[in-house]
Amino acid sequence: MEPQQGLRGSLKVLALVYFGLAAALPDVLHSTIPDKYEEDDIITCDVCIVGGGSGGTYTATRLRQLGQSVVVIEKEPILGGHTNTYTVPSSGLKIDYAVVVFHNNSIVRDYFPHYNVSLALAVTDFRSSTSNVDFRTGIVVDNFTTPDPTAAIATFATQLEKYPFLATGINLPDPVPDELLIPFKDFVQKYNLGDMVQTVMFLGQGHADLLEQPTLYTMKLFSLDLIQTLATGFIATAAHDNHLIYDAATVEFTNANSLLLSSHILSVQRNSNGTANIVAQTPSGKKLIKAKKIVVAVPPNLNNFQGWDLDDQEKDVFSTYRYEAYYTALSTNTGLPLTLDVTNIGADTPFNLPVLPGTYGFSVTQQPGLVDIKYASPFVQDIETVKSTILSQLGGLQIPGVEPTPDKLQWKAFKAHVPFFQHVTANQISGGFYRRANSL
Repeated sequence: MEPQQGLRGSLKVLALVYFGLAAALPDVLHSTIPDKYEEDDIITCDVCIVGGGSGGTYTATRLRQLGQSVVVIEKEPILGGHTNTYTVPSSGLKIDYAVVVFHNNSIVRDYFPHYNVSLALAVTDFRSSTSNVDFRTGIVVDNFTTPDPTAAIATFATQLEKYPFLATGINLPDPVPDELLIPFKDFVQKYNLGDMVQTVMFLGQGHADLLEQPTLYTMKLFSLDLIQTLATGFIATAAHDNHLIYDAATVEFTNANSLLLSSHILSVQRNSNGTANIVAQTPSGKKLIKAKKIVVAVPPNLNNFQGWDLDDQEKDVFSTYRYEAYYTALSTNTGLPLTLDVTNIGADTPFNLPVLPGTYGFSVTQQPGLVDIKYASPFVQDIETVKSTILSQLGGLQIPGVEPTPDKLQWKAFKAHVPFFQHVTANQISGGFYRRANSL
């Protein structure tokens, strides 16, 4: 499962709201002057939302509920971002293979009924047995069992309660508490939290160098809200199709002339009074959007701000973020038994974490023979490298009685979630990075 964008797909709004900033002259080829456009090509709204993933879709929905007019600009032909759902051709069965579950909290429970999408406790385990294998060698790691994390999680929750400001955003005091800056591995040692590390890794797939990152990021990932959800159970759509929320939102936004799919921004001019003129390339030509505010619900890296009138501080902030990479796939003809999960366990690594870049494992789905594959890297890799590594690790498995067939594997779905997990260094955090980012 993709716990995080579970977590990350938990419908928490990851957005930057831009108020009045100094404007720069736009490219004359992408004029923001209304006289250059036909009336039908000018859209006026309260809020323009850039990105139609989890955060952007939720933001648009709530603003509309509050009586605001919105326009969502999404580069893909569908809404959903990290939510990917595969339809089995022979049966119509839906398989979620990226965002699989949601937090069981009031935000989610109130959100889905707006679109008449029913929720139920999530079911994600379809296996009858598991083999724990070190994917570096292909050898089964005998006698490994996942530690009981209960006591460690309770200790961790006590520490989380010391930092209530982490519940929303990253609004840090000055100076930043030292414990938020130390590598998570040192925090684990300090509070004897080793028994929860495997659980954190499992729920935080895509955080490829978890132990080395500042503890701040684990506290954001493994929040009090998540800990409460572990007690009550994750939820998902009752129809086992998490894309239903986006399908319904697409209909609502389209009917309200509030959605531009397969579209991207060409230029942005932000005016001194806080409004903005945005030129977007759409399938039907260029559109001029006149908005009172902009919400950015895409990763804040420079590639996503081409054509914007960024000032030097914004350029500095957006170029500082570093990212990791997460890849999800579905395949058939793996040669693995129909009810066997294979998990990547480091035989001699700290807390038996898998060595990454690499595959987390091969998991059974509700469709017999269809295998779920998750892969992460602390840096971006091209898709062919990822697929080649997956095939190599599948072929290297030395499980008694199992004969993997990587040469026969068929990819039924594959998605690169790049960029993934934005972060900066401990020194940058202590130096006021998030204070500067939040001041934009």
